[in-house]
Amino acid sequence: MTKNNISVAEALKRLESGQTLSGFSIDFERIKIEALDVMKLSKAGVNVPEEAIFYDDDDIAPDEAFEGNWQRIDYDPIQELDSQTQTEVTIALRKEVRQWIAEEHIHLNRLIEILIDGFYQSQKVAKEK
Repeated sequence: MTKNNISVAEALKRLESGQTLSGFSIDFERIKIEALDVMKLSKAGVNVPEEAIFYDDDDIAPDEAFEGNWQRIDYDPIQELDSQTQTEVTIALRKEVRQWIAEEHIHLNRLIEILIDGFYQSQKVAKEK
């Protein structure tokens, strides 16, 4: 199926009138699109290339409540959740097993997690039969 090429302006008009953009290809060549229009297109499922997006830093309102410099922090909410649900286990392994784990770069935490989960799933299936 051949897609019809339309301009960004035509695509926005179609969206404003409630029409779909399926079957159309939008031409992003040699054009800069305002951030608000990018949001409209994105909401309709259109992937706008980053180089086609235009915004002016002067148009962005400062946050009056914030004083200082923004500083990026490394925070993973999933990891935080995981740390609350982790169980610590100590196991004794033979020297040759420890060497094998080190040589193969095996992530022991992940391996044990997978093994226990697999065992649990097997037990559930066995009890159902």
